[in-house]
Amino acid sequence: MKRRSMIHVLLLCALLLFSLGSAATYAQPQEEKPRERQIENAMLQQLYPVIRSSLQEIYSEAYPSFGCERIISINERVTMAEDSQHASPVDAMHGATYFEITVGLCKGSGEKIELRLKNDTPTAQYYVDVFHVR
Repeated sequence: MKRRSMIHVLLLCALLLFSLGSAATYAQPQEEKPRERQIENAMLQQLYPVIRSSLQEIYSEAYPSFGCERIISINERVTMAEDSQHASPVDAMHGATYFEITVGLCKGSGEKIELRLKNDTPTAQYYVDVFHVR
């Protein structure tokens, strides 16, 4: 009887360890693909002037320092179309597509900042629509 209960205890421990091991693999973030990271870095490089000037205004600093920038989300939006007017193919007015990009940043002081950038203007230039300091 002791041998049988010992086997049950060992099987139970093995099942418990196996289930904990598989749960840990689900909890870890998926590996990022190098190509996706390159595209993200290229986009952040293009958005750098807007990010820098926005942080200058938010913090009243001539040379804002920040790091750990990541693109949190990209959303494609469509403007409302007016029936009486035709949209110009180069702007985001009256039925055109534009993007909202949320960028997360870290300041040296430990603050985390989220900037929501939009390009729904006639020139399609990005600007900061909303920011949050956490």
